[in-house]
Amino acid sequence: MMQDVLRPPVPPNVESATDAEAAGPKNSEPKLKILWLASLDYQSGNAHGGNLRLINYAKQLVSSGHEVYFVVRQRATDDTAARTGCLDELRRQEVITDYFELEYHHPKLRGKLGRLLFHPALSKLLLRQQQAPAADAINEIIVSKQINLCIFTSRDLLFVLPAIKKDVTTIVDWVDSLFLYHWRGARLDLKEYRLVPALKSLRFLAEAVMQERHYGRLCGANLAVSPVDKRYLDLANGVPHKNHVLMNGVEAQEVEATAKVKNQIIFTGTMDFSPNYESAIWFIDHVFPLLRRHSDINLVIAGANPVEELLARAGDGIQITGYVENLREEIARSELYVAPLICGGGFKNKVVEAIASGTFVVGTSMAVEFLSPETRKHLLVADTAPEMAAAIVSYLQDPQKFAANLETLKRIVAEELTWEKGASQLSEIAGGLRLTGPSKRGLNHFQQEVASSVDSGKSLGDQSYVRKEPHPLEG
Repeated sequence: MMQDVLRPPVPPNVESATDAEAAGPKNSEPKLKILWLASLDYQSGNAHGGNLRLINYAKQLVSSGHEVYFVVRQRATDDTAARTGCLDELRRQEVITDYFELEYHHPKLRGKLGRLLFHPALSKLLLRQQQAPAADAINEIIVSKQINLCIFTSRDLLFVLPAIKKDVTTIVDWVDSLFLYHWRGARLDLKEYRLVPALKSLRFLAEAVMQERHYGRLCGANLAVSPVDKRYLDLANGVPHKNHVLMNGVEAQEVEATAKVKNQIIFTGTMDFSPNYESAIWFIDHVFPLLRRHSDINLVIAGANPVEELLARAGDGIQITGYVENLREEIARSELYVAPLICGGGFKNKVVEAIASGTFVVGTSMAVEFLSPETRKHLLVADTAPEMAAAIVSYLQDPQKFAANLETLKRIVAEELTWEKGASQLSEIAGGLRLTGPSKRGLNHFQQEVASSVDSGKSLGDQSYVRKEPHPLEG
């Protein structure tokens, strides 16, 4: 079932997102009416990198006069109140124009069999009966809202793409290439002689390659969050001209001068996410022992949900904090940020946030690979434990030696990695695709009935996928 929640009434004399939409986008670019098939973590907010990307790009697009509608799947694991509260708040803050909730479930056995069929077309064939109502519901919204661009971030809903690609322009925002992610995971598992996890990673790798190839060739354009993710997308789908890099931005904030805690080094991230805790454990086991002769060095590992294997390493100069309310402040007061990434891929929000917070970074090549060569040369990059320990000691002995580098890095981040610049790039990519969407004048009788039914809330035959209800604030 699909639900369209109406926006609350706008107080008199207050400009709303609707006013901005009526005025149209800034400059002379075509107005985008975007249906964004999104996947959000409703508990984590902006602490989750995926949320950060979705929310900030939607906000920038709406503020530029475009319309952005989120479609989210109602998952059995969701906290319903958290989901509704999060989406209502995004609409209230005019981050999005409105949102829809989609109910899509399949029998467990069919779902498991579908996952075993690596090729998406075979999986779709098995699950077509369960997927058809969801695809129909998406089509109804496209007609009703006169959508001219569909962006897919939710991989769970990619099965809809073949059904709509002839009627509307489509973009898949893969963010991270899972081909890259699982390739590196399998390689690390094999290096550590973890055979069962390695086999699981290889299975996920095969699934990722098939998915990124199949849908990457069907859509109008693909987005990747970093140049290295794009390279793997190029390998997977074989259509590099369709693939574009759209990096994340960093929130511009005034950073007050913060007294640094001498010899405090910090690494941050959600600590039940494999690349983060694997990297933290590697650093503790291989790099930190080389720093112990400098007994006053204190390591802080900050981030929610630390796994037991990581918690067991706390003590003796190592602090595992768990969730921190103001992570930027904790980074800003640390003398040095370490980014010992040994697996994973994509854009490292943590690295640019550290720089924006005024804290220098020592990291592995994998941690800074998303940055340009010109930017990387201002950082300290080390890939072995002895090299990283030496780089950390070198910095802590004379931070002033690297002050000019840090100022250059802060300027690059402030100028190049902004959400506004990224949203403009996204608009250009969409504009270059020759936007297509339904035109009510060209609709056949059935499509006109669909459009009027969606707008009025009446049912379509025996099945009603869209329902409008008053917002609670409307009383």
